[in-house]
Amino acid sequence: MSSELLTPYDPAKYLTDDEDIEVFLAEAEGTGDTDYIARARQVAERAKAMNQAKSQACSDTDYADLSKNQRGV
Repeated sequence: MSSELLTPYDPAKYLTDDEDIEVFLAEAEGTGDTDYIARARQVAERAKAMNQAKSQACSDTDYADLSKNQRGV
């Protein structure tokens, strides 16, 4: 028996925009497997949340930089 170490894989990490998510869900629905489709929807929701968090973090950073520049820091 092999003792390979596997690293966690989260497909949500690679669904970086709405188009990626739409294609991912279309492929899942094409299988007709209701369990697989349900899991794919969970992944898509997680991807949307991750993308929203990244977008918000960028907005916060941009705002902080803008504030510093306005104060001359």
